[in-house]
Amino acid sequence: MTESATGRLPAGFDPVTLEVIRMRLDSIVEEMGIAMIRSSGSPVITEAGDFNTALFDPTGRIYAYSDYVQFHIGSGSVAVQNLVREIAGEPLAPGDAFICNDPHTAGASHPPDTNVISPIFHGDELIGWAQSQAHLVDVGGMTPGGFAPGAHDCYSEALRLPPGVKIFEKGEPVEWVRRILLNNVRVPALFWNDVRSLVASNNTGIQRLLATIGEFGLDDFREYTRLSFELAEQVVRDRVAKIPDGTYTAEEWTEHNGHADELYRVACAMTKRGEQITFDFTGSSEQTDGFVNCSYGALVGSVATAVVPILAWDVPFNEGVMTAFEVIAEPGSIVNPTPPAPISNGHLTTGARVSRLVTKLMNDACRGSADETVRGRTQGVWADSWTGGISAGTSDDGEYFVLFNMDGGGMGAGAQPDTDGLDCAGMMTQVNNMLPDVEMNEMLYPVLYLWKRLNIASAGHGAHRGGLGLEFAWTLHGAPSAMQTVFAPSAQVVADGYGGGLPGGGSGHEILRRSNIAGLLAAGTVPTDDSLACDTRDPLAINQSSVQVSAGDVFVQWIAGGGGYGDPLLRDPRRVAEDVRDAYITDHTASAVYGVVLADGAVDAAATARAREAMRAARIGGEPTAPVAADAAAGASAPRRAADGWYCPASGALISTEDDWRQDAIVATRVAADRLGEYGVRVRPRGHGQRVLLEEFYSPRCGTLLDARIRVEAATAG
Repeated sequence: MTESATGRLPAGFDPVTLEVIRMRLDSIVEEMGIAMIRSSGSPVITEAGDFNTALFDPTGRIYAYSDYVQFHIGSGSVAVQNLVREIAGEPLAPGDAFICNDPHTAGASHPPDTNVISPIFHGDELIGWAQSQAHLVDVGGMTPGGFAPGAHDCYSEALRLPPGVKIFEKGEPVEWVRRILLNNVRVPALFWNDVRSLVASNNTGIQRLLATIGEFGLDDFREYTRLSFELAEQVVRDRVAKIPDGTYTAEEWTEHNGHADELYRVACAMTKRGEQITFDFTGSSEQTDGFVNCSYGALVGSVATAVVPILAWDVPFNEGVMTAFEVIAEPGSIVNPTPPAPISNGHLTTGARVSRLVTKLMNDACRGSADETVRGRTQGVWADSWTGGISAGTSDDGEYFVLFNMDGGGMGAGAQPDTDGLDCAGMMTQVNNMLPDVEMNEMLYPVLYLWKRLNIASAGHGAHRGGLGLEFAWTLHGAPSAMQTVFAPSAQVVADGYGGGLPGGGSGHEILRRSNIAGLLAAGTVPTDDSLACDTRDPLAINQSSVQVSAGDVFVQWIAGGGGYGDPLLRDPRRVAEDVRDAYITDHTASAVYGVVLADGAVDAAATARAREAMRAARIGGEPTAPVAADAAAGASAPRRAADGWYCPASGALISTEDDWRQDAIVATRVAADRLGEYGVRVRPRGHGQRVLLEEFYSPRCGTLLDARIRVEAATAG
């Protein structure tokens, strides 16, 4: 607990006992995760950590939550609360366990994210719940792996398990339930072993929690956990209070619903009053018949994904952290759908857009704070989109396989006020993101990797550069063919930068048909972009299923990058030179984007200064009237407001006296794919419909890039 929180302890409470119980709960949920990893046979759990563990009180309030996947905060909480309502009055016993995965009735983020929830008894009294949730490799439905771009309703996507399905009773499997489940999945042995690993995780948590209560006594345990809730809530509310009151609005866009290459609006009005924030998603698109609808549980978790690291980065997570936030969403919308809306990828598409949207709203709100710490929570937007590739088929030895490739978690983080974004960081929700070893995937599945490298066309350039995404390629090795499902949620509408930082690049897939890979390998030649040839290149749609990959083809996937922070012309030239040397950027990018002139790898300081001045002049169509300060910090970002107007952070010049400084900025608007392409950043162009634009706002006095944001033009009446 933070020092400010422990300083407010009521009389009679011991801060040491408070902290010991709090840390004991945290260690219990971490040990639950270890038990799951050690008992599971799925690389999704053991290699990528796509799971969560938690402990709840009898009513469904969070005691403690593990640091693996944050948006499970919402889906896990909704699952426990819905279970409590569903089985009210039914008999319970130690050793019982319930299974659920239906987003509509159980709050799951999507059907593969399966919850197992077990009651905790102290004597005859129900004192809480242990909850474990993990992505299971297959849950039935029309497409292997549980992601169904072709589905028009939720009934096609998976076997739907509502709250209240008992899978273990008094420690023994409920056999008829087990038989039904295994009859509806493609990999029954792996599925059942993972269910048992979730039960083992819960059992570990139950044993450790009961031992803790035995040590401290039930009454003291309840009082100290209640106090932990209150202290966590107050710390968060204190920080909320430092944000200026007001209503902040923004929007994001979900791409391609699996059937149509359309854009679906995710809108939010964030109202901050005193110590409370309300996120109102009214105005978002209606639910669609594609798999991008986001369950309410995933919505709450996606909001938490952004607000927790921004405002509660050092607060132990429990129920109190979320009490200062209210989430409103219209039923029947893309962020709160009702049956029969398909929902199998809503959390990684629309849900991830919610996290990006909340980040933008918090950026807008925090930069107006008088508190330096709160202002420092601004950042470039994370790529926050899982680029998926699921392969299924029969290997040469006759074994059916489903590869849900967790390399899809290699997206870039947004740049920070004092540093570049992390490369291959994962989604904002993945606190403990891990990528699978190449050797592990090759051992378990009939694929051979040709490369796994950073995608240098993905980073959002800036004074601090956004994190790079991943790029990899594989060919089948030990199977004649496979059926491929892909989704690339951040292909056209990419992640914004902040304070003049540029947006990051997008994601995508292609298949190199009938390549020369066999000949290269036979000759002992390492395949490269130059040596690898093929008959045709087959770019895949943003969402596509039932794509055949044959032996001799090469499957390539690239993943989106994070947004930058601050004008690229404020980046230290020495760091640009290092980036070129380390192959993070090209020589062309160094000069065309950063204005850095290199001679034999070293910075030519005078030529760089002249180049940057020329670029600033070109931005505003004339010579700047206010010079950029020689000591302008790389973190100089958004305009600062004073009593008489807005001032440029780089030159100190007055920009505007209007309420919105952008009214007096010089604006350049271009199609995003074209403009970012000039910066060496790859974004998929739209072939029809609403255009995706990049707006760049420059200081009229000094030519500093103050803001660069993605905007989707308004739809026109047909």
